[in-house]
Amino acid sequence: MAEIVHTFLQEHLYRSALVIAICMGALIISMGVDLFFGIKKAKENGLATTSTGFKKTCDKARKYFSPFMVTVCIDLIACTVLPFPVFSMIWAGYCVFCEFVSVREKSWQKAEIRKQEKTVSILLENKEDLARAFAEIMKEQGKEEKK
Repeated sequence: MAEIVHTFLQEHLYRSALVIAICMGALIISMGVDLFFGIKKAKENGLATTSTGFKKTCDKARKYFSPFMVTVCIDLIACTVLPFPVFSMIWAGYCVFCEFVSVREKSWQKAEIRKQEKTVSILLENKEDLARAFAEIMKEQGKEEKK
């Protein structure tokens, strides 16, 4: 029995653990690169690097590593059937791709996104004024149609 367990560990579990460790390292490195370039872009744009921005990195890590741990568990359960931890590799590849795209985004693209977010928040804050303006426009159009 001990020989069967030892063979299982050598043929399946150790290889899976090594690939999972490589995937985890790739995730950590890609998040570090994104953090570095995020700070660099903020300095180029004259924006302050605040604790809120750093907390976003922690939130991103939580969003990446929670599903990654689930895929690791699935891969460890399936390591007798699957030759490699496929699910962990797919998730890690997706997360690394997202980080790559984030690093490649230009500063002006992120500024445009922030500008759109501000516009939407202003519209949501002033929705009563917006409703009144639409009502007045509708009244004016109704008067014009009657003439």
